[in-house]
Amino acid sequence: MKKITAGLVLGSQLIFGQTVATVDGERITDKDLIPMLGQISQGRYMSLDPKTQKRVQGIALEQSISQILLEKEAKRGGILRDPEFKTQLNLAIKHLKRQLISDIWLKRELDKQSISTYEMKKYYQNNLSEFKKPKQVHARHILLKTRQEAQHLINLLSRYHGERLKTEFIESAKNLSTGPSGKNGGDLGYFGEGQMVGAFNDAVFSMRVGTVTKYPIKTQFGYHLIYLEDKQESSTASFNEAKAVIEQKIKVEKFKDFVEKKINYLKKKARIKIY
Repeated sequence: MKKITAGLVLGSQLIFGQTVATVDGERITDKDLIPMLGQISQGRYMSLDPKTQKRVQGIALEQSISQILLEKEAKRGGILRDPEFKTQLNLAIKHLKRQLISDIWLKRELDKQSISTYEMKKYYQNNLSEFKKPKQVHARHILLKTRQEAQHLINLLSRYHGERLKTEFIESAKNLSTGPSGKNGGDLGYFGEGQMVGAFNDAVFSMRVGTVTKYPIKTQFGYHLIYLEDKQESSTASFNEAKAVIEQKIKVEKFKDFVEKKINYLKKKARIKIY
């Protein structure tokens, strides 16, 4: 058997068609792994953290390699001439064809569903609580091992204000932070209350935009300096912001009703005998 060469196995986002391995010259692409990723993760692949995704990818790749090897071995044993194989293959093709026909038809019928602006606005007004946006902050942090290091850096940064303070904080994060966000200038993006550990959460949500914590914030990870880049108070998404989500939600609900009525209508017309 020739050498099995493994390629780069996916990422948190799939790059369709990228070769991730070859087995005796036969390519395995990330697209080939998609069904296995879904089966292994029980349909939760995209909600998994990157580390778990990587582990699932590895399992899927190993299963794919094993399947190819077993297929080749079975072919060498004459499985293609086996009557049972031919029967099962024809049955599988029949079921797959039926599923494919109905799936494509259903998708086209879903695309035909038309939702009026009046319907969307009515849904928006009747379900405003769905479109509440909680208070959020956009923060950066520098993680250091000791309180002395952290306080010393705070004292140095206290000389700056405005954009200069932000620039100096970002450079300090890149050069000094021991946290994984350091390479990105300590950027934590936007997050809501309760998403960070207690002491960090309490500190950042009490800060003014454009300032750095006056004292190091201690957590189980070390000592933090926090720079507050932006703060957004709780609000409600506007109709225009929510419009796309509302349209899809109503469309899906309408489509479910359409399919149910269509099936009931077809049942009445058809001659169905259950034995």
